[in-house]
Amino acid sequence: MEQAKDLVSRINEQVLKLLGQHRLLKSQRAELQTQNEELLKSNEEFKTEIDQLKEQIVKLKISKSLTDKEDSTEVKAKVDELLREIDKCVGLLNQ
Repeated sequence: MEQAKDLVSRINEQVLKLLGQHRLLKSQRAELQTQNEELLKSNEEFKTEIDQLKEQIVKLKISKSLTDKEDSTEVKAKVDELLREIDKCVGLLNQ
């Protein structure tokens, strides 16, 4: 009978230990999820900023080339590309 009590006691201790570990892991998981969400948000903000900076670079290149007159073919090609993109957008809006 004493062996059974010891066995139940040890099982009870192990269950309590596992419950404590479960709570700890659950807490760590919640923290990691929050951190992951914050990092994903930051990543999206950085992507947006990069896109804006790329657009600025294009605009600066266009304005520079308009003043330099050296890269006019590149500028014309970019302007044509932008016009085609605008036409596609207008077409989608009209549908």
